[in-house]
Amino acid sequence: MRKKTKIDLIDVPWPVNLLKCHRYTGEMQPGDEMVIIVKGEDVKDSLLLILHAMPELSFGVSAIGSGYAIDITKNRSRISTKESDFTGGK
Repeated sequence: MRKKTKIDLIDVPWPVNLLKCHRYTGEMQPGDEMVIIVKGEDVKDSLLLILHAMPELSFGVSAIGSGYAIDITKNRSRISTKESDFTGGK
């Protein structure tokens, strides 16, 4: 079941906002969507560094007022455990 979550981190101090973002994204299941609201370009850029390290997430950023909305979707895992993927289908 898909879950949509909105998390407002505007008044959360650094580095707590980064830790919360990492925790929340780590709890996401495939198909889940999340919007994280942050204030300040430096915070946005720091969060994007974390998100770029998570290949199972796709995301986009939009400016809203004096902050940013980061829209995140968790995709299916890209790591395969099927034997055929490692043996070339043999």
